[in-house]
Amino acid sequence: YVEKLRDDIITEKDNFAYPRDWNPELLTSSMQTQHNQTSIERFENTSPGTVEPISRLRRLNWEQPCHTLRAGTGKERGSYTSPRPIHPQYPRVISVREAARLHSFPDWFRFHRTKWHGFRQVGNAVPPLLGRVLGRQIMAALQVEPSMPIIDRLALGDPQLLRFDLSQASQYWQNTL
Repeated sequence: YVEKLRDDIITEKDNFAYPRDWNPELLTSSMQTQHNQTSIERFENTSPGTVEPISRLRRLNWEQPCHTLRAGTGKERGSYTSPRPIHPQYPRVISVREAARLHSFPDWFRFHRTKWHGFRQVGNAVPPLLGRVLGRQIMAALQVEPSMPIIDRLALGDPQLLRFDLSQASQYWQNTL
């Protein structure tokens, strides 16, 4: 599964996505959260598939589906981060990239550089594989026959855009909040 997310060659006949120009040696959004020793010990003592009683964080289990990864709330509701699951093997919460992989985002996809905004992007998104299935059904219902993109490769764009807050993004794109 991870090999498929790291693959930049489109191999499936019904995949009409644009090939991306990206560096497969660079894995973004993989910064891990640094926990204090007390949290690490609590996470170590939490069995996979159960909830850690103090933080109420669920520990992932390799043999079970992941529960819903939520986005958290905006500043109008207190800017609360949503609970991030505990890694199934290590005593820490998962990274943005690990959450993105659980949601089927390919590794070329980039998220905001902060963990809070990155997790919010993952939690608010339709998982790409679900989007593909829905897209196929819509094309079938509309009797649309898609074709491969004519472009050779699509560049990812300026990585500095990933550092913008809402006001900066609004100003850059000349929109008003």
